[in-house]
Amino acid sequence: MVNVLEYGAVGDGVHSDTQAIQRALDAGGLVRFPPGRYLTGTIYLRSHGGILLEPGAEIVSGGDDEQWNEPDFWPENRWGSVEGSNGRHLIVARDCEDLTIIGGRINGSYQHWISDVGQAGHWAIHPHNGQMIYLVRCRKIRIQDCELVNSPYWNCFLHGCQDAQLSRLRIYGDPKFYCNDGIDLDCCQRATVSDCIIDTADDALAIRGNDSPLGENIPCEQITVTNCVLYSSFANGVRIGVGDGTIRNAVFSNLTIHGTGPGIELCAKYGKGPGGTDMENIRFENLVMDVGRAFEVRLNQTLKQTVASPKTIRNISFCHVTGKVYLSSRIRGNGVGRVDNVLLSDVDLDYYGVGPAPFVDATGMWARDSSDAAFEVEHASNVRLQDIRCRFLGPGRDGWKHAVRCQDASGFLCRDCDFEHLDTIS
Repeated sequence: MVNVLEYGAVGDGVHSDTQAIQRALDAGGLVRFPPGRYLTGTIYLRSHGGILLEPGAEIVSGGDDEQWNEPDFWPENRWGSVEGSNGRHLIVARDCEDLTIIGGRINGSYQHWISDVGQAGHWAIHPHNGQMIYLVRCRKIRIQDCELVNSPYWNCFLHGCQDAQLSRLRIYGDPKFYCNDGIDLDCCQRATVSDCIIDTADDALAIRGNDSPLGENIPCEQITVTNCVLYSSFANGVRIGVGDGTIRNAVFSNLTIHGTGPGIELCAKYGKGPGGTDMENIRFENLVMDVGRAFEVRLNQTLKQTVASPKTIRNISFCHVTGKVYLSSRIRGNGVGRVDNVLLSDVDLDYYGVGPAPFVDATGMWARDSSDAAFEVEHASNVRLQDIRCRFLGPGRDGWKHAVRCQDASGFLCRDCDFEHLDTIS
């Protein structure tokens, strides 16, 4: 282990430490950061090494005047105007193994890119830096006991990585700052996320199948997420989808999800055009929610007009769930692709809200639409609701007219359910 101060770092939060940190990383092994604020641009991790931040040590993004990667520095890197990323990152690695980031605080200094408050009370942002931690095609990764704050974009993005352990992370973002996902695992294999607290404006946790930038078919699989607290002021607790690849064989357990739009969303296709992500063998269990919508399983996004995705979502289960919700839960195919074998078992929900609701709510937040049914099932097969209990509370309770609305739902089963005498209609 080497001390970053021995390579010329100052740690005063004023002078740039980019070159000194890189010299220490290039020397090999784990680099120790004593207490201090280390102002830096892009730094590159090396195999069999990484960063050890002592208590009181903080890596701080240095802004436009520091040394940053070029947007095209790696072929997998993506940037553009849709979400405003300029393709620059703070901590990066590609084709490395045995990487460690442990302890301390990593600060993305998002305030550098904001101006005034924009739509729905969120900050209006200029083109901004990309993912704060960006690892591509790396193996044997350990990120633990870190606090990630003020990211200008996604906090931690692993793309095409294997054998990753992310544990005891504390991730905090401004609730008015768009696109600050907590953790994104894209085309990763054999990865665990455990004992994390994630508090962001965008998706707290995203599992993706976007293999196009990697140039080969790499499924996102063997993923385990457990013992986490998830919050998003704008988007999802857990979002699964994006890309034209495959997501399969994943377990999510012991999660507390609060403040989000959907608690759990599986969506095969976002945006226009054909394609989408195939998903199978994904299990959710032991969830506690206080969210807008408990579950969303769908083949197509509803925000834009899209070509019907021909993809498949199958073998999905939600078991042992309790919570408070405001909007309908939905399981939706499209008549072209396939949604098959979805199980909801031992689910106990208190419904507030008013039943029917528009796509955009009174605060300007979108995707807040609801019908008068607690659950909607459409263009799906073998959907089973077992041991479901729902209560309809609050002043808008009379807006809820039906327990389940089914359309083109073959093999639908509702057994041992208590919906306070609301009916199921087809």
